[in-house]
Amino acid sequence: MSSEKLVIPSKIEKIEQAAEFIEKAAKKMKFNDTDVDSIVIAITEAISNAIIHANKEDDNKKVTIEIFAENDSMITQVTDEGPGFDPGGIDNPLLPNNLLKESGRGIFILNSLLDSVNYSFSENGTVVTMVKRLPRRK
Repeated sequence: MSSEKLVIPSKIEKIEQAAEFIEKAAKKMKFNDTDVDSIVIAITEAISNAIIHANKEDDNKKVTIEIFAENDSMITQVTDEGPGFDPGGIDNPLLPNNLLKESGRGIFILNSLLDSVNYSFSENGTVVTMVKRLPRRK
């Protein structure tokens, strides 16, 4: 299993650097363009949430992105230094009274674009583990 790691300060302007890191890793694993786009969108959403919601844009706090290539899967872990949250407590963004809300779509996006998303919470922060599998070859 190969791995790559990027650590960034909690600054919005670092999201572009992280997106390029993710895109490069997905292309290296030979995902098609559509899957590369989905991976980049989903994981940059997780990074954005870590910077804005968890670390409160405190550039003394870091966001760590680790990517593991394992068999036919790209496993990405985004770690922040925030207090955590209740994933089950997020309102469904598809309900009529939530459609116009400006936030609350991140977890929905992750679950829609990736094969699995798991959360691990500790006093040191949150780890979001995301998996995208390569499509089966015919």
